[in-house]
Amino acid sequence: MKRAPLLSLLLSISFPLVAQKDSVWTKDLKEVAVEAQRSQVFSVSHKVELADSFLKVQFNSSMLSSLLDATSGLVIRNYGPGILATSSFRGGNAQQTAITWNGLSLNSPVNGLCDFNLIPSFFFNTVEVLPGLTNTLQGSGALSGGINLANSISSKSGLTIEALQSAGSFGTFNTGLSAQWHKNKWQHSSKVFGSIAQNNYPFINYSENGAPWQILKNAEIKTLSALHETSFRHLKIGTVKLSYWGSFAQRQIPPTMLMSSSDALQIDHIHRLKFQWDKSIKKVIFKFHSFLQKDYLKYNESAIDINSISKSFIFTNDFESRFKLVKNGKSGFGATHTYAEAHIANILPNETITLNNSTRNLVAFWFSHIQKIPKLKTTLSASVRKEIINAKALPYIPALGFKTKLSENFEIYGQSAYVFRFPTLNDLYWIPGGNDSLKPEKGWAHELSAEFHQNKNKLFYSVSITGFMRNITNWIQWQPVSSQVWSPVNIGRVKSSGLEFRSNLGINFTKKTRGRIGFSFDYTQSQNLETKQANFKKQLIYIPFIKSTGFATLIYGTTGFTIQGIVVGKRYTSSDNMDSLPLYGVLNFTLSKTIPFKKHSANVYGKLNNLLNKSYQAIIWRPMPGINFEFGISLSLIGH
Repeated sequence: MKRAPLLSLLLSISFPLVAQKDSVWTKDLKEVAVEAQRSQVFSVSHKVELADSFLKVQFNSSMLSSLLDATSGLVIRNYGPGILATSSFRGGNAQQTAITWNGLSLNSPVNGLCDFNLIPSFFFNTVEVLPGLTNTLQGSGALSGGINLANSISSKSGLTIEALQSAGSFGTFNTGLSAQWHKNKWQHSSKVFGSIAQNNYPFINYSENGAPWQILKNAEIKTLSALHETSFRHLKIGTVKLSYWGSFAQRQIPPTMLMSSSDALQIDHIHRLKFQWDKSIKKVIFKFHSFLQKDYLKYNESAIDINSISKSFIFTNDFESRFKLVKNGKSGFGATHTYAEAHIANILPNETITLNNSTRNLVAFWFSHIQKIPKLKTTLSASVRKEIINAKALPYIPALGFKTKLSENFEIYGQSAYVFRFPTLNDLYWIPGGNDSLKPEKGWAHELSAEFHQNKNKLFYSVSITGFMRNITNWIQWQPVSSQVWSPVNIGRVKSSGLEFRSNLGINFTKKTRGRIGFSFDYTQSQNLETKQANFKKQLIYIPFIKSTGFATLIYGTTGFTIQGIVVGKRYTSSDNMDSLPLYGVLNFTLSKTIPFKKHSANVYGKLNNLLNKSYQAIIWRPMPGINFEFGISLSLIGH
């Protein structure tokens, strides 16, 4: 296993050498095509949802969990402000969503998760929600879809500075600072975001007689994140980019409603380092990305003798080539090597108990082609992937898709793809209970979409509807094998199906006045179809049948008013569907004012969250805050 990092290093040295045969710069290949992610280039058959730009600005002082919950069909499983927040796509679990940073996976190799409450929205220009992202382009884990985070440096020459400061209820303070400098071939960007919150909010404790009001205790959080990127562009060399992203958090874990107290504390340190090289040579694009992520997590709860330290390491080298084989077509080929380690132990005063000490080697190869057929106004896409994990070859993973333009404003698109997810290191090697005989989750996913859009005079609107169906076998689920030991097993067959509706309307009433309305509705049915099990045809836990979001914005001059709402339907909390959490709805209001001065500007805003003061839980026995406020200011300073 020690040879694995050496293999990655050799790949990192050899892949760039492929491009040294010719240093001619091809001007007719646009730079944006070089930088675009493969999911954007080689798939036109699945939905791509971008967070509305006006709404995204309103969440710059929040973590990514809040933005995704308010602007997408994702179901966010939030344990409380600042605590763990994960997502569910189309009836799947959190491990079945691939989270990427400019195309490279952020999912932990240990548990398959990515915590959205450790990712500041402030860092990213673009947040793409990709419900139908295929495994052929992303690899193991994108069983239900993906989320891609992208950040680009301003194209304006000179220095650009952005700063924000906000304060809110329950001792919450958020601070962000961004400095970007662009001159000639060099670009630099540095961003820092910090958050402190007491989270001592009142809640109704439904677990006690009389449902008394109580104050949440042991809930303080402190987080700090830093992101720096430097890029260099040269006609002969291409684009070279080096990035570092560090996340640091200290979070108290409050008691559930069933507990009288808690002394739990969690510390997270995450370091990410990325090297990127992009170059086009005679109409061929070469891309090489190298990514290193090191995680440290310490969880201490002295009341029950837990002092767990989890360390993981992942090193990925990804090579890609894009080229033209036939007229009106574009092809791509790529290879990826990933090496991962996990070291987890419970370190007590008198003994150290090893919980996981494992490694993984993954090698993947993929090929994709996209073909336009002008006479039929149709684009076809096809791709295939082969993965080898710890010297064990997995089956070929294919995907087929299409997009047809029926008129100037109406188009249909869809795809069928084989999907899979390999077990995590904890699934396989946890001590005691890990199951190294687990099979990958696998199955077929299908979707079909119709979209109509119109942009005429002062009016813009778009409407889309998507139907999807997914059949998965070998679903992985942890089950008790004794009073103290749980173990994962492959069980049953899960079928997820549903409809997704999206609509947007924009109106320019006058030169000073404009409005925007957006609405989304998702219906999802996700059931176990294993006839021999007690939960046959029962909805999976924490999968609501419905989720809906909406917003209405009115802008008059430099003043903006926004009302935004989220409705999440009933969720079962037991596999037999006997226990559940009720439907809840949250309404938020924002008022903002932009003050321009010369080339600079300031934005002052105030927010009321949970305006109707609803008492609700996203996770059973984990109360969420009632009505709360936030106010702040952000500055944009443009230098020379």
